[in-house]
Amino acid sequence: MVKKKIIVGVTAFTLLAGTGTGVYAYNQKVLANETAQLEQLRVETLTNAENAVDSLYNSTRTRLADNIDTKIKKAEVAVDKVEEEKAQYQLSKEISEVKEIAEIQQEVYSTLENEVLVASITDEKLTEINQKLIIIKSINGAIYTHLSEYLSEADAQLASIDAALEKIKEAENSLSRETYNSALSLVDKVKNEIKKDELKNQLEAVNQKIVAMEEEAKRKKEAERIAAEKAAKEKLADEQKSKVASSSTTSTSSNSSNSSVGSTSSGPSSKAAPKSNQSSSGSSKSSATTNKSSNSGKTSTPSNKQSSGSSAGSSGETNWDEVGEQLENHDWSHTGSGDIEGGGTWDSWE
Repeated sequence: MVKKKIIVGVTAFTLLAGTGTGVYAYNQKVLANETAQLEQLRVETLTNAENAVDSLYNSTRTRLADNIDTKIKKAEVAVDKVEEEKAQYQLSKEISEVKEIAEIQQEVYSTLENEVLVASITDEKLTEINQKLIIIKSINGAIYTHLSEYLSEADAQLASIDAALEKIKEAENSLSRETYNSALSLVDKVKNEIKKDELKNQLEAVNQKIVAMEEEAKRKKEAERIAAEKAAKEKLADEQKSKVASSSTTSTSSNSSNSSVGSTSSGPSSKAAPKSNQSSSGSSKSSATTNKSSNSGKTSTPSNKQSSGSSAGSSGETNWDEVGEQLENHDWSHTGSGDIEGGGTWDSWE
């Protein structure tokens, strides 16, 4: 009986020992499977997170992906599932950089709409965005270059507007047609239609002032032309009057000179001559009378007449006896004024 109990006891122990070994082996297998599953899950989670971060760029990482905001949210969810702290930190950092690039990129893209500068963009805004671009340069050089070129177009269009404004101010100050035309040429180059209309309205006000000045200048020029023509006509009329007056004066002077010559030759001398001849005639007649008296034996009365005649002739008085004798002896067949014996003309007798 004792041997049977011992054998039963050994058998039971053996069975129990075998059962324990089997359970351990099973448990280890289960644990290994669970560990493998967890590792696979860990790897899958990390891979998903990495893929989500990579999807934030294009395949060459030279541009941000389209629908970047949506993809950033998906990447953040994927990275949050990553249990490995180091990997999670690195991926989260990349997401933060992409978010910063996306924010600056949005500001850059907001400066242009359909490749036309937005009217609200100012020099100050562009300066601010340019300063932010420096941040991107250290993160992704390719994206920095792309955004810088994009922003340079906005800079160029804004510079075009500023140049037009400056030229408009110059035109307002100078009111020069040439400056106005230069300003208009610059305004036409502005791509933003709203801004262009504003500039043209400003320029139109300048144009109205210039037109008013030009019309005033034309009126003034026309008035000067009319005044010049009038002055020329008046000058010509004055010259003609001067010529007529000069000709009349010359003619009058010539006639006056001729009259003076005629008066000198026929006037006083002719009158004086008869008086002189009269005296001589008186003396001659006086001699004749004396002779006649001597021959006729008359008394000395004729001698007294002679003395009177000679005396009268010498004093320049008229001897009426001699005049009567000349009138008796004159040939009356001659008409008109003629010479009287003893000299002189009828006109010369007083």
